[in-house]
Amino acid sequence: MLWVAVCLLLLQTVAAQNQVCQIYTEAKEDGFKSLIVICLAQNLPDITQDEMVTFIDEALALGSNCCSDAPVGDCERDPVDLFQSVVCSYESIVERNNLKSCCEQSGAERSVCFVDHKVNISRDYSLQTWLPTEDECPDFKKDDKAFLGKLIFSFSKRNVLLPPQVILGIAKGYSDVMVSCCGDADPQTCFDNKEPPFQAAVRNRVTQHRAHCFAHSRYGERVVKAKKLVRFSQKVPQAPVEVMQSTVDKLFSTTAPCCQGDMGTCMRLRKQLIDELCANENLISTSAGLATCCKADVFSRGSCIGSMTPDPKPEGLSEEYDLHANIQAVCDSFTKTPQQAMVNLIYEVSRRHPEASEAAILRYAQATERAFLMCCAKEGHAECVKAEMTDRDLEKDITDGLAHYRNISALKRTVGDGNYEKILLVLYTRAMPQATFDQLHHVSKTVTSVLSECLKNDHRVMACEDMLTDIIDVVCQEVAAASINPQISNCCNQSYSTRKICIMTLRPDVDFQPPELDTKNFPMGADLCTKEAADLFLSEKMLLYVLVRQKPTISHGQLHSIRQHFQAMKSKCCAEADQEACFSTEASELITGVAELLKTNDSCLSCLLKSKNATDPA
Repeated sequence: MLWVAVCLLLLQTVAAQNQVCQIYTEAKEDGFKSLIVICLAQNLPDITQDEMVTFIDEALALGSNCCSDAPVGDCERDPVDLFQSVVCSYESIVERNNLKSCCEQSGAERSVCFVDHKVNISRDYSLQTWLPTEDECPDFKKDDKAFLGKLIFSFSKRNVLLPPQVILGIAKGYSDVMVSCCGDADPQTCFDNKEPPFQAAVRNRVTQHRAHCFAHSRYGERVVKAKKLVRFSQKVPQAPVEVMQSTVDKLFSTTAPCCQGDMGTCMRLRKQLIDELCANENLISTSAGLATCCKADVFSRGSCIGSMTPDPKPEGLSEEYDLHANIQAVCDSFTKTPQQAMVNLIYEVSRRHPEASEAAILRYAQATERAFLMCCAKEGHAECVKAEMTDRDLEKDITDGLAHYRNISALKRTVGDGNYEKILLVLYTRAMPQATFDQLHHVSKTVTSVLSECLKNDHRVMACEDMLTDIIDVVCQEVAAASINPQISNCCNQSYSTRKICIMTLRPDVDFQPPELDTKNFPMGADLCTKEAADLFLSEKMLLYVLVRQKPTISHGQLHSIRQHFQAMKSKCCAEADQEACFSTEASELITGVAELLKTNDSCLSCLLKSKNATDPA
């Protein structure tokens, strides 16, 4: 009967008896229905929206029954076991969704099988989430809940390992855009303006989750806990280290189930943790951010805490953490309990530096730990630590980082996002010409969008490093780094805190053997005359990609000269009556000229072509 019982596990507490009523009450009817849609779409790839209607109605009836004065039926049954039993009773569903082997098992083995099955469901990471056009506003106004239900259903199917609360947050952002634009005097212009930031928010949230899971699988417990300790110590600097450490430990316990697709356990553990934080009156009374987030609905509290602005630092807290002030006690602590000593250090540094990136603080902690390992057992440990830390200045790292990203911000304002995206494509193609155009186009576009987001507010500038590191983690996860080239493989194998620095120092791959240069590689033809702006921009990026692959050390002067000649050719041929014939002739000449230019250090393609034409026999 209860097809959606797995969904009901999402918000249960350990001590709950009538779990269905508790979830139905806390989630409210709309949230309850949304959870059902997500769970069905994520667990059963072949289910359709029409098939879900009956099950949603049954679940709502069950929720109402379980919250009545005399609940009967399945209200106290174990949701996971019930869900699996019901699914397995439908032979056609079992066959269509390849669950036969799971349904032949029982108990814990069956549960593990269901989770493994979910992990192996194909996923679409393209994140192509389109906002509706003005023509669809009538449908939204007619039934906004059904309209949003379609988004939740389709997005959940493509992202089967994404936690439900993330999907619901994305759906809320989608709804906000619809409400705003469908009521606007010029709806389509409104949609056009709001689509980029909405797409960026979706991509950033999904990337953050995927990078977190990658960090867990690649670096393990210690790095994940250190990252979370930095973040929460920055946000709630007045909380005692014991509270921060306990919070981080409990948050880490959610990582495996949340990343492996066990969303029941994931959501249950997360809710327990947030309930504990929000019940801590001493903490809430000193944290305005937490107090505000704890008043949000049950689905929004977690994301609110994750994005909250850091609270003011406690009165009397020194501006900087003086590592050397009490080095004897620090070394004693490190010698006896090294892990706890590092927790204390990260906590003390982080609560003093809410402006710093996680990576910057972890680099400092890594250097400090090396110094402790080398020095704390020595008699002159104080001087030894000072000597080892001479070149590791956290304040300078933060200052240099701020200057770096502010310079990027100034450059983006000067050249515009489109040209900055092209600059990145050139840099990335130089370093990894083995990568496909689609890969480098996606990365350059994503990085530009992320920088636009984190550079909007000066206090978020250092967040750029962590957001970019997330992108690097995802890229390293998606591609076989060793198949690109050794330097990319080396960066992907670096520690979490040094990956981005490694990527920034990449040099052109001079060992790359480029493909033969011919007209098939160039975006040249009569279609250039009729392409929309977005497609034309893509063609311009393709041209840069092809040129840089031919010579990763190509100079900016050569690129500029070739692009100028390309634009002149386009203008000339698009004005001709026979555009194809013109492009055919001009393209052949351009290819020959480019090949000759790249063999030299000259920067003038037109000069070279004129010289060649002057010496050619009539």
